[in-house]
Amino acid sequence: MATHEEVVKVWIAPGCIVCDACETDCPEVFDVQEETCVIRPEARSADFTKPLTPSIKIAAEGCPVDVIKFETIQVEGPEPWPSPEEQEAKAATSAAHGEGAGKKKPALAMPTGRPEPKWAGLLVTSRITGHAPGTAEPLRPARVPAGAIAHALPRHAPPDALSAAMVGAGFTRPKPTVAQRIREKAGLSRRDFAGVVAGTGVILAVAWGAIAASFLTFMGAFQSFMVPKVTKEPPTTFRAGKLGDYATVGVYEQFKSSNGVWIVHQPDGQLVALSDICTHLGCIPNWLPTDQKFKCPCHGSGYYINGVNFEGPAPRPLERFKITREGQFVVVDKSQKYRAELGQWNNPASYISV
Repeated sequence: MATHEEVVKVWIAPGCIVCDACETDCPEVFDVQEETCVIRPEARSADFTKPLTPSIKIAAEGCPVDVIKFETIQVEGPEPWPSPEEQEAKAATSAAHGEGAGKKKPALAMPTGRPEPKWAGLLVTSRITGHAPGTAEPLRPARVPAGAIAHALPRHAPPDALSAAMVGAGFTRPKPTVAQRIREKAGLSRRDFAGVVAGTGVILAVAWGAIAASFLTFMGAFQSFMVPKVTKEPPTTFRAGKLGDYATVGVYEQFKSSNGVWIVHQPDGQLVALSDICTHLGCIPNWLPTDQKFKCPCHGSGYYINGVNFEGPAPRPLERFKITREGQFVVVDKSQKYRAELGQWNNPASYISV
């Protein structure tokens, strides 16, 4: 038994260049927006896409970047829609019998055979320059009725094609552009006018460049005068409170924003100072108490409470800073780092036993 394919799912892969080709081929499914193309909400149903299978396949074949993807199923029986050959044959039959209220008007027939004597004489005496023999005035082009122009154009011709046909037939004359009116007022030729415009543009560019350079110089001097010459980097060594402040297991974030450090009381009884820099591309992860993990918002890297990576593209665990005890105080030294993959977490300076 014969089978055919029917589209049950359509989606757009990354890389759309917003060329409008898919919406032209199948506007019922594709909606081209400012930056990408999306699938219309009603087209997310298999019952909606199945009858549009030919249009969807044509749109996918015509996509210049091949981002239109679809999923099909095999259905028993012949295709319920006409083939391209049947559509062309039906269109030709309709045109031959004049079917439909909006049938296309027949094109004007070109005359054949020898021209009439009066038209032949006119062709012999005419010149390409548009001047009649013995006269100094140019011949005005003969106006063609607007109805004849519209009749000769294809049905639903774009407005620019209709306007061009009107101008070419002498029915209308295009209005002069702003540049033409300025050139006529100044008595300049096209070449002279282009030279004036180019010269003016160069002068304006030089003037604006000088103004911009002066402004940037002034702003640099002003900033150098107003901004104090002190470093804004936080100290590499700081006191992180008292040891009693970390009596329970958990993540303490009071030094994250100011020093970029998490103080973590781990379940194994170690107190460590973890860096808040993701080891993938340097983003700042967040501590999620409900999930008991550090989660990077940039690319989805995940770390356990002890800083070991377990999901996402992070290549290694978070780094530890040196942490020591001075009496009842906890001191963190960010100038010394310890990495798990190098076996440095075994160094006693990388943790405090509590």
